[in-house]
Amino acid sequence: MSPRRGTARGVAALLVVAGRVVAADVAVRSEVDAQRVGVQDLVELTVTVEGAAVQLGEEVGLPTLKNLRVVDGPAVSNRFSIVNGVATQAHVSTWVLQPLGVGTAEVGPVRVLLAQGDRSAPPISLEVVPGSVKPRPPRRRDPLMDEDPFESVFGPRRPLPEPKLVLEASPSRSRLYVGEALVLTYYLHTQVSFTDLQFKEAPQYPGFWVEGLERARVAPDGEPSTLGGERYRRFPVLEKLLFPTRAGTLTIPAATMRVRVTPRGFFDRGSVAERVIKPVRIEGRPIPSEPGFSGAVGRFRASATVDRARLALGEAATVRFRVEGTGNLKWVDRAPELVVAGAKVYPPQSRSDLTADRSGLTGSRTWEFVVVPETSGDLEVPPLSFSFFDPAADRIVRSETAAIPVRVEGGAAGGASAPAVAVAARPGGPLPLRAELDIPRGRIPALGGGALTAAAGLTLLLHVGIWGLGRLAERRRRGTGRSSRGRVRGALHALERAGRGGLSKEAAAALVEKAIHEAFGPIDEDGVPAEDGRERAARQILQEVHFIRYAPQLGDYSEKIRDLAARAREVVRRWA
Repeated sequence: MSPRRGTARGVAALLVVAGRVVAADVAVRSEVDAQRVGVQDLVELTVTVEGAAVQLGEEVGLPTLKNLRVVDGPAVSNRFSIVNGVATQAHVSTWVLQPLGVGTAEVGPVRVLLAQGDRSAPPISLEVVPGSVKPRPPRRRDPLMDEDPFESVFGPRRPLPEPKLVLEASPSRSRLYVGEALVLTYYLHTQVSFTDLQFKEAPQYPGFWVEGLERARVAPDGEPSTLGGERYRRFPVLEKLLFPTRAGTLTIPAATMRVRVTPRGFFDRGSVAERVIKPVRIEGRPIPSEPGFSGAVGRFRASATVDRARLALGEAATVRFRVEGTGNLKWVDRAPELVVAGAKVYPPQSRSDLTADRSGLTGSRTWEFVVVPETSGDLEVPPLSFSFFDPAADRIVRSETAAIPVRVEGGAAGGASAPAVAVAARPGGPLPLRAELDIPRGRIPALGGGALTAAAGLTLLLHVGIWGLGRLAERRRRGTGRSSRGRVRGALHALERAGRGGLSKEAAAALVEKAIHEAFGPIDEDGVPAEDGRERAARQILQEVHFIRYAPQLGDYSEKIRDLAARAREVVRRWA
């Protein structure tokens, strides 16, 4: 039988074993080996995550258990199969459970976090009865150890030769810069039919950032290959997108895979063969660095937009800085620094739209800044730049946006000068010049002796009055301890209400801001840096409050508001 025909028969057998066409989406199954068990029996729980490309966001966790305890596990394995030319992989986690008592038991719902989103499986109910009711599993026959019933008639049969199977890990490149992408493909070269593949242990990739890839459709009979002068059929079984994270020689360790071989004759029951995949060595080349380098490697372009070119004083504009292209953009988490003269800029929010393919991570990353003008007139969003290393050009490239004008209408013009008194009264502001304090002598009237005596008496009375008012204020402050505690209780109640939800983000932000001022009094957010921890903590809360209030409604802020209200309660309890 030719290798091509034998492999085709193996794929057909795989269709029979699988019994179904695997959907492109990822599914989660939770199963037990029996739903009626004795209190002395053991229960095997299996959670299977299966699909064309399984990318776990986190390890599969044990669901909640009722009237059950874990005695072993989890045992984790990965399986690969090819059905009708479509490759499928499965991540299998197995636990061994034991009932705690007679009655009802339950395995809770399973929730699995995937790169494609969340998937879940429903709970499973079990009935636990006294004693043991599960039958003992029949002894598995070992084709190599059990006695052959036909040996007495036909004589001893010759053992079958070792199946010719070769597994390799093939990188798309072996020398590249740190942060560049390579595709690592695991291939099975075979001269026999097979039905299933699985790693004995999950492969490891030390020194690499790893992204899963959804492989292309595989031909049912694979593709021709030649190894050592012999002809094989080659099947890709797994692909990974790898990014070196450090320079030097990196080694992808050896891995072991099990292959289930279909029966090769009338008297053959099939077998499981283990093959070792040789380690792979990759050379990571260092990339140059310079001040402001983002760490991105690939080819990108930057752009900037503002949602409102004209707005009224007191309103907010949103500046969006977007970087798009192909490379390791997921690594970049540092936003560019944005400073707009005459406006307050709040910390940005970022969102990504990235997909993994054989060229790397393709898509965009966007940072959104909320800008609140503090003066009217013409403002300017300055040019923003994004630097990246282009391997093709072998140098760091900088993509820069153009400046964006913004017109702010209403209020006093930005160019108008503020009165000298207003500037001097602002805490932490510049001191007035000496010339502003000098009063022309011609404006001081000449006073006689009686007038001077009257002026001195008035000055004395004024000082006495000020001293008396200060004592009265001090007595009132000492006598209002209970009302201060009442204000703190009121602030805590308001923060609890803001964290419960049901309010718009603007209303919730206003409630948190009011509670902070009620607990701590007036707080100068723009003054000199705070000396004590209380003012620093309150300032930080107020800055986040302003960001939420002016942030564009691009999504649900309820979780952020709950977190902010909880931290504000902690600040009030600790410092107020």
